[in-house]
Amino acid sequence: MTTKNLVVLVGAAAVLGGAAWCLSSGSKPSGAKLNGKAIFPKLEMSEVARVELGDKLKLASSDKGWVVETYHNYPADHAKLTENLLKLTELKVGQVARGKKLESTDALTLKDASGKELAALQLGEKHAKWGHGRYATFAGETVLVSDSLDAFGADGKSWVDTKIVDTPWISFNDIAEGVSEEDLGFATGVVAKVTIAGDTNRVATVGNKVKDGSDRYFKLDNSEWVYIVPEYSVDKLLPKPPPEEKKEEVKEAPKEAAEGAKADAEPEKEAAEKKD
Repeated sequence: MTTKNLVVLVGAAAVLGGAAWCLSSGSKPSGAKLNGKAIFPKLEMSEVARVELGDKLKLASSDKGWVVETYHNYPADHAKLTENLLKLTELKVGQVARGKKLESTDALTLKDASGKELAALQLGEKHAKWGHGRYATFAGETVLVSDSLDAFGADGKSWVDTKIVDTPWISFNDIAEGVSEEDLGFATGVVAKVTIAGDTNRVATVGNKVKDGSDRYFKLDNSEWVYIVPEYSVDKLLPKPPPEEKKEEVKEAPKEAAEGAKADAEPEKEAAEKKD
């Protein structure tokens, strides 16, 4: 075989090999290549300092720890935050939703301490039929991701731990802001000891009832936070009202007995008059 013939054969083999590769790669739809692909393959939890979901939810790392900016800047539930950031690092494409058009989406954005964007994803609605998974826009396709990410769809309050006292069990309904000292009523309120994380010497103050409601204002130690709690949860801390004095009722003689006594007295009265 001449050198010229060898070159021709090698060239032909290369062309055939390239064609075969193109055919094999082209046989798999481009969307299907996304199945199982990691959404955020390079995301490091330790670098995340801010989480935003449009204007609905904003979480930020501060010098006091993570806070929920969209809920009074109250401390975030650290366990819940860690759990959901971990979900994002493990999030994958479940399948491509062909023909699915998302009517509305919310931009989930993760940033570092300098404000640099680390990751972003347009989240749509949850999958209604399966009960898990959620639609999102990824790599130009509408996909169903591997987790429903329920926490990224709720309000800011869902990202805080509302339980504030262990004994008695007290959980708050809301945070009070801009209420006058007079309306709060802490100056003349009830002061009591409560237990938190095994510490039995924590001081709680129960204030007035909220306007047009039955909940009460509540404060722990010298905390900056003023809570609104259900009255039944602090009922044991409130003084019991003195028992009402029972008034003795003067029982009247039965009408029949009174009339009988009157009838018996009539003959005696007549006899006395005749004697006189």
